[in-house]
Amino acid sequence: MREERGFFKNLNWITIFLTIIISILGIANLYSLQINTTESVWISQLGWFILSVITLFLVASIDYRIFSEIAIPLYIINIVLLIIVLFFGTTVNGSTRWIDFGIFRYQPSESMKLVLALVLARYFSIFQNSKIGFKELIAPFLLTLFPAFLIKIQPDLGSAAILFVELFIILFMVRINIYVWLISFLLFIIIIPIMWFFILDEYHIKRIEAFWNPEKYAQTTAYQTLQSQFAIGSGGMSGKGFTKGPISKGGFVPEQKTDFAFSVWAEEFGFKGSITLIFIYFIFIFSLIHSIQYSTDHFGILLSLSIIAYIVSQIVLNLLMVTGLFPVIGVPLPLFSYGGTNMLITMTSIGMIMSLYSRRFFFSYLK
Repeated sequence: MREERGFFKNLNWITIFLTIIISILGIANLYSLQINTTESVWISQLGWFILSVITLFLVASIDYRIFSEIAIPLYIINIVLLIIVLFFGTTVNGSTRWIDFGIFRYQPSESMKLVLALVLARYFSIFQNSKIGFKELIAPFLLTLFPAFLIKIQPDLGSAAILFVELFIILFMVRINIYVWLISFLLFIIIIPIMWFFILDEYHIKRIEAFWNPEKYAQTTAYQTLQSQFAIGSGGMSGKGFTKGPISKGGFVPEQKTDFAFSVWAEEFGFKGSITLIFIYFIFIFSLIHSIQYSTDHFGILLSLSIIAYIVSQIVLNLLMVTGLFPVIGVPLPLFSYGGTNMLITMTSIGMIMSLYSRRFFFSYLK
């Protein structure tokens, strides 16, 4: 037990440093996008960045096992917030996802990603030494399905899908009977046509069709993706230069502050800059995984893996989406895209992993 080492010395500073670097690059990207305009969302993002960094350290200072005790209340609160969004939420670009508190907007679908990770980790940690059958999977499936449904009807298919990614990843880390996997796979095959005809909205189907046949929808559904590809390609090897991207400055790529922020970066810094940013994300992910290798606590491992799963899935889906390798489903690039709630929740999640990492020397703390 080495509690005397001190809180700050016990943190994984590589992870924290990379978190800050990616965030600052994202703010600079927003600044470049809005230079010589009346907009100043980069200042708002800077404010969220400061708040998020403070939150990261505050959360890291708390024993992560305490969050297991409040997981259910947090889940209930977030469900209530999602219901409030349906009736009183703020609508932007056809989607009702935010609660307007006057001085800021809050997006409960973002915090649901972290809250679900807490709830699932708490639930499955109970079955550490026992096999899991269908009966034991009913509760986590419903815990995932209900918020996913509330988020999907906002509509926000991307965030809803991320919740199921969390569940899927955590199922790989627990002891599930093989027959459960086989039957689940067969059910998934059956569900696919049901989703196509009865669950997906018309515009979701059009986005999938546009992915397979972008030329047909070049002036409508596929316009966003094609413009993003054009911006990325125009960057060439070294890019147009900071603040000098003509496609970005012309506003030709819709949602270039949020989901398509990477296209702005690629246009201005080219292939070299794009590879550099992706490499930073790769090291960032590796450092997160490295942070949990010391834990022998089942709840901590499941929580960390679930957090990493939803962060990584957002990174991968966003990069595939903006390059035209995946249908557009509205997934931001964590820490880089504009969005205060996403940054706050992402850094809060990283803070929880730092809490686990910082206690590798005194794991008996608060037992």
